[in-house]
Amino acid sequence: MKFKHPRFRHTFLYIGAFLIVVLFVLTDPNNGIIESLPFGASTLVLISQLLKSVWFIGMLHAGRRALFDYLDLRLIFLEAEKSSEGAGQALMAVAIAMVAIAIVIAAAVLSN
Repeated sequence: MKFKHPRFRHTFLYIGAFLIVVLFVLTDPNNGIIESLPFGASTLVLISQLLKSVWFIGMLHAGRRALFDYLDLRLIFLEAEKSSEGAGQALMAVAIAMVAIAIVIAAAVLSN
């Protein structure tokens, strides 16, 4: 069996998820780390908000891959391109699933 290197997006998600969790801990208002900085607190808060949105998109991607691991979307879209209705239906099916995953992730994040 040949060793398969992880794709960049997987490495990005693993390392990024770890860094975001560390960022969540550091920017927690109960810790007071950001508030006690002599300068740059607002910049760090802005950067943390931007990184949290990147993490959210990564979790959307991971959620889609986990739920539809049995589907090869490349083949589905190649088949769907044969008609305009097929392409639209395939795209709408994935879009509806992504919206549902986004609602679940947002509800989990906002409930804390």
